[in-house]
Amino acid sequence: MRIKFLSFIASFFMVSFVITSCLDDDNDIEYSPDATIHAFELDTIGYGISYKFTIDQQKGLIYNQDSLPVHADTIIDRILIKTLTTASGVVTMKDKEGRDSIINISDSLDLREKLEIKVWSTEALAGIAPDKVKAYTIDVRVHKHDPDSLSWGYVGKIGDEIKGAQKTIKFKDEYFTYSMDGSSVKVHSSSDLSNWSSQNTTEDLTILPNSILPLKNIILATANNKVYESTDGIAWTKSDKFSGEVNTFISAIPIKNDNSQTEEGEYIQQATYLKTEDNVRYLYSILESELETENAETKIQAAGENFPIKNISYTTFKKGGQYQNVIIGEHDESIKITVGDKEIPVSIAWGYNGTTWAELGTTSTVAYCPEFKNPTIIYYNNLLYTFGDKFESIYVSKNEGIAWQKADKKFSFPYQDWSESEFEPTIEKPEFMGRTNYSVVQDTENDYIYFLFSEGDVSFVGDEKPYNYSHDSEIWRARLNQLWFDKAKDAGQ
Repeated sequence: MRIKFLSFIASFFMVSFVITSCLDDDNDIEYSPDATIHAFELDTIGYGISYKFTIDQQKGLIYNQDSLPVHADTIIDRILIKTLTTASGVVTMKDKEGRDSIINISDSLDLREKLEIKVWSTEALAGIAPDKVKAYTIDVRVHKHDPDSLSWGYVGKIGDEIKGAQKTIKFKDEYFTYSMDGSSVKVHSSSDLSNWSSQNTTEDLTILPNSILPLKNIILATANNKVYESTDGIAWTKSDKFSGEVNTFISAIPIKNDNSQTEEGEYIQQATYLKTEDNVRYLYSILESELETENAETKIQAAGENFPIKNISYTTFKKGGQYQNVIIGEHDESIKITVGDKEIPVSIAWGYNGTTWAELGTTSTVAYCPEFKNPTIIYYNNLLYTFGDKFESIYVSKNEGIAWQKADKKFSFPYQDWSESEFEPTIEKPEFMGRTNYSVVQDTENDYIYFLFSEGDVSFVGDEKPYNYSHDSEIWRARLNQLWFDKAKDAGQ
């Protein structure tokens, strides 16, 4: 960079001042006291993108609110300042010898680190008002993490070790994880997914339910085609609110209450479930507000041939002022499509608008969702994602469950390189591949996805080699970096 020493410029202004002082009063020259920067802009940051910079005059800080992409440090190590505007005066920075030297913006700068500059008013340069100097810090902010990637963090262990199948729900402000402890159902409860207490449920519930559905004021569950209910997640009784053989609960959805006069009571919860009558499966619904009302169950329709019957996972999102459910589950017999000369088991998504269930999925050979055991579906960052046991891949739907594709490799589970000799997964280098017996809950306020794992021994094949490892009953959470960036920006960080 070509820079001129400030001492040379200052000498020029001092000479000008001496000459001026020898003139008559009528010829006095007024020097500008303005030592502020009014505009700042860098050259484009790759792909012709210009980033807006904010000038905080009080703090003397010049920064970009929208951070540059990851790896932009390879661009800003030699970048031009396109605009650096002052009302008058001289802008300087320290040279290698620590002297104030004038910046030449036609030369590139290294802005990977914060740069301290000064603006000298003409009065300061002339020696009339040496305090008319303002310091600024140029801080070019670069994302440390890829915004399109998931960041994973270890939360901790569940209080007691959990083995085998489990189910987790959030009811009111508490999380409940259910698992079998010998011949008893144990419930682990926590308000923050960090500190846990555990106890056995009451004797009425003797096996792990195949479905658990939290509503606003009550939790419903099915086991052996019977319904159980609880108001605290611990004490369970057999329910008399349902008739016949209830196979499994499917979903809960907020339904607009037409009788409500207040905004607060605008929606009420509706439960949907699967019943068998004369060897035919039907879809039913009931409003939570009518659970105590006789004959309140509503038959929606016969379940389609492709409707899942077990391990059903649902998610809910709002569209056009109305809530929607989308589900994925397992079937007695796999649904298969032919790709080339190979049959591929697939999952079919179903959607519910509060009135009708409809098959959403496609059997297209280029837009199908593969079959998952113990599947989970979530609505996250305005998209649908699904995955299941073994944690081999995540699939995403951008059109609400109709077509699916493998998610970007940045949006993935933690995978490790097992080529290292005697590698073992650790908290710093976690591995999810091959894991089973898990449950998922979402913290929608903070955009976290929580994964709760039962203790287990894992075997999987990678690079045509078998690998083995063990893990505790532990909790991990993931969040898309972009969502964290957005929250930090909203908080002014």
